[in-house]
Amino acid sequence: MVVPAISNPNPCTGSSLCGGAASNIILVQADNVTINRLVLDGDNPGLTSGISRGGADLDARNGIITNHALNTPFNNLTVSNVTVKNIYLRGIYASSGGTFNFHDNTVMNVQGDSSSIGIFNFEGAGVMAHNEVSYANDAISSNWSTGVKFLDNEVTHSGSGVHTDNAGAYGGTADLIQGNEIKHCMTDGYGIFVFAPYIAPTVDDNEIEGCAVGLAAFGQGLLMTSPVTIQFTDNAVNGKHALTSDPSGTLGVLVSTDLLGWGSTDVSVSFTKNVIERFSTGVYVEQQCELFGSWFPTDCASPTQATAVLHNNIIKGNNTGANGLIGTTVDAENNWWGCKKGPNQPGCDTAIGTVDFTPWLTKPPKLDH
Repeated sequence: MVVPAISNPNPCTGSSLCGGAASNIILVQADNVTINRLVLDGDNPGLTSGISRGGADLDARNGIITNHALNTPFNNLTVSNVTVKNIYLRGIYASSGGTFNFHDNTVMNVQGDSSSIGIFNFEGAGVMAHNEVSYANDAISSNWSTGVKFLDNEVTHSGSGVHTDNAGAYGGTADLIQGNEIKHCMTDGYGIFVFAPYIAPTVDDNEIEGCAVGLAAFGQGLLMTSPVTIQFTDNAVNGKHALTSDPSGTLGVLVSTDLLGWGSTDVSVSFTKNVIERFSTGVYVEQQCELFGSWFPTDCASPTQATAVLHNNIIKGNNTGANGLIGTTVDAENNWWGCKKGPNQPGCDTAIGTVDFTPWLTKPPKLDH
């Protein structure tokens, strides 16, 4: 077991390395580094920070992190079969913009503050596969990706499962979020979301249960002049046991132009062969910042367009099946709504607002999962 030599989990805000003041268990400063079969515990029993989370006293700010302060990308970083636990801010972090492969790791209790992340990439490209993350404010994510594959990870008891933000702004390849299992989110937790992509990611064959929001898409990259259409295919989202403080309830799918404090942009999504069930609202589409306008009142000062196309999905067992708010375009033709007679009939989910649901399927579609 490896523990931090010093205790300094929170010497600053808004930075992971804090100008060198942060306590790190492993600081990577070279190419071709492999870290394998270790246990990294950010709670050194010989030290006391006074910051307690998840029953541990957190001494390490970061578990494994690259030294991005050197302003050079470190490539070919491999972290495998490593356990990282009891960390304040970053569990495993490729922060330099290099390439990486993070696979078969276990990350637990990374929840020092609201910005804590279990496994994270910044500006780089690589693979995050077969990892298990639990009790993290943000489990697995990437910002400004140049091509990340999030494959077959398991996430529980976290604020969000998997998300990618600003993907493709600096080029590269499309992100792929595939085969992940996300369950038992924290209150108001998100399963998978995509935020402001420049190159459209694909979200495929994931299973989400017990999250307040199952799948979400927020806008697209700033200054993009053509649609960046995010593909959601063959996912199963179930609102059973989801916890929310929002009086409007849980959402299976959330599509919004809102960039949550960064203005708003058009959003375009395609949903095919997904199962969306047991939410307050199965599919919710907005373009005037109705959900978060009280927090970000100027985001929707300029008009933007939300466009959602949903075909061959199963949308059933929700209080409201689909709701398209004013101005949105929601093509929800050829979906199964729970009964042969179609939406707004006994035994079927409802479809309201701008939702175009005619024709509908009279039997469930054949799915790939």
